[in-house]
Amino acid sequence: MAPTAEFCGIDPEGMGQLATSLRGAADRLTAFSQEFDGKLRQHGISTPALREIADIADWGGTQVSMLHGRIDLINALGEGAPELGGGGDRSSLVRLPDELEDFETARGLANMYGNDILVNFGGELQATLIHEHADEVAQLVKNPQAAAAFFALLPAGIRDSLPSRIARTGSKTAKQDLAAFSAALGAALRAPAFVPAFAKVRNELVKPADKTTAWNRLALLKGANAPSAVRSAAARALALDGFTKDPRQDRRAVGPTETKAYGYSSDLVAMGLEVLAGDGAAVRDAFAKMGGTDVKLSQVDKMKQFLDYAKSAGTGDEVADAFGRVMEAGTEATTEKAGQHSPAAAFALDAIRAAGSFGQNLPYAAKDSMSTIAKSYIHELSSGARFDKALNRTSGMHVPSTWTTISGVTPAFYLSPGDTYRFLKTFAGEKPIADDFDKTAAHFRYATLTEAARLDAGKDDGHFERAATMFGDLGALEFKAGLETRGEKDATEELIRGIVKNTVSFGIDRIPVADAAIEMGWAVTKAYGVSAVLDGWADSFDTQVQDLTGARADLVLRQKYDMAHILHEAGYPASDFPAELISKSGGDLKTYDELLAEAKRETGGSDKKWEEVLREKLAPYEQWMDENKDLDEKLERASRIQTSDLAKELLRIWDRSGSPST
Repeated sequence: MAPTAEFCGIDPEGMGQLATSLRGAADRLTAFSQEFDGKLRQHGISTPALREIADIADWGGTQVSMLHGRIDLINALGEGAPELGGGGDRSSLVRLPDELEDFETARGLANMYGNDILVNFGGELQATLIHEHADEVAQLVKNPQAAAAFFALLPAGIRDSLPSRIARTGSKTAKQDLAAFSAALGAALRAPAFVPAFAKVRNELVKPADKTTAWNRLALLKGANAPSAVRSAAARALALDGFTKDPRQDRRAVGPTETKAYGYSSDLVAMGLEVLAGDGAAVRDAFAKMGGTDVKLSQVDKMKQFLDYAKSAGTGDEVADAFGRVMEAGTEATTEKAGQHSPAAAFALDAIRAAGSFGQNLPYAAKDSMSTIAKSYIHELSSGARFDKALNRTSGMHVPSTWTTISGVTPAFYLSPGDTYRFLKTFAGEKPIADDFDKTAAHFRYATLTEAARLDAGKDDGHFERAATMFGDLGALEFKAGLETRGEKDATEELIRGIVKNTVSFGIDRIPVADAAIEMGWAVTKAYGVSAVLDGWADSFDTQVQDLTGARADLVLRQKYDMAHILHEAGYPASDFPAELISKSGGDLKTYDELLAEAKRETGGSDKKWEEVLREKLAPYEQWMDENKDLDEKLERASRIQTSDLAKELLRIWDRSGSPST
């Protein structure tokens, strides 16, 4: 058969016949040249032609050895290949790529590692030899079929213990060396299945095994970037199916030698999750099939099992960290845009419900991942916080009845306020993690309010008020979540102090950048529910918050200025503002923070307090708003609606008498 770009066929039986024929011809040529060389020499006749014939015979002998080597290689790589059928000389044809030189290299490496380095040496010398040739293994990535040949020819016992064998040499380059083998394996797994013998290797990788073998297979797969189907099948078969069926067993599989060498967990559950991490398709497939048909648990219950295990196992931090990253991948939290999520959103809904059931008791190592998911699903959390519509709704993929959409908010699913609140509790009590989420919430709030203001500037249908209400509810829920996890006094004082600190830090010669002003707007929104009753707090707390305005922390007023600026920028109808409110930097309406910076600058070096000057500068701002009735009433509605009795009740900061609880 003539070779084509798609197919190269080799018949081992036919090649064997060729080798036999060539061997016979070489032997006959050798005998002929020897016989006639002796006779001619007896008569003093020179025989250079006969020497050439002898050289041809020698060449034929070397080709015979090469052909037999090729036959052995082809038979080894073709093991398990079905016959192509059709009878005749096609029955033993083996389909292989035509780059047999690379296959020879792969065979040499497999023989060197599998039958020499990893069996005949030990300690430092073995570590050195492993490392010296690891780059050659890594080069197999360039020819995935050769990589497949390498693993097909490597003895199964060696392959299934490779990570442990490398680690036990004490090698300082163990992690780097294992990465070379993993990269080659990944290339082989991603390649078209042209090497029949590799099919057996692939099948073995995704079959159940004893704990040590399972750990080694997972360790080899961890850095392989294997196809999603392989990741899912291997993680399930080697670790997660058994865990789902019986989560109470000890899943530790190896000792400190391996964990120290690679920084991997000794726990099979953690390793199974690690193989899934980073591949959303593999994650979703694994959780959908985990445990097989014998397991009747819902996907939410399966997720809870991992978190329960993380809270009880000695390897809990490793399990929780891997679980968190698996949830990030399954929800596509880092790969898809907020508000534009794919069908992965159904997985995200389950992840939020499962994690939320633990609330503040979620294992710490998973909390940062929950914040990552929260940022990606900010549309869903914002709409989930709403109390103005379908208050008694349950979480689900369908739009609740009587729901009113808010422009720019496009949730893929709809959370209940309870599920929203419980999920926020998973990370709201950890300040650095919560701060990261707050930046996303702040910018989403600003963008959504700006869009709503533009809509109302054309025809006022209350878009702005509905959006403001939603963010007030979200801020209240997050603040409540922080109170539950960190304590009332600490959470509230820190929030107000943060606003005070940021206000003071703006300085007399600098206006805060836009991002800082936007983020301050969200901080004020969260604190807004506290402002109406600040007068009831202890004197010490009053003293702290008085620094913000000079009288008390009038967050209502600040919120009003923030919203007035958004409405004006969006073109909401209003009269021209007075000259003293025109910003020198852009000719637009000054922000609260510009006026603050001016007040500090004008009182620098004088005895007059900047708080007094600020109040004077805010007077024409307030007068301008009062003169524009529609704008002023809209601001009042949008601002004060966030201090509803419902939000206060939800926060539960105050006791029945209206005083702060202690």
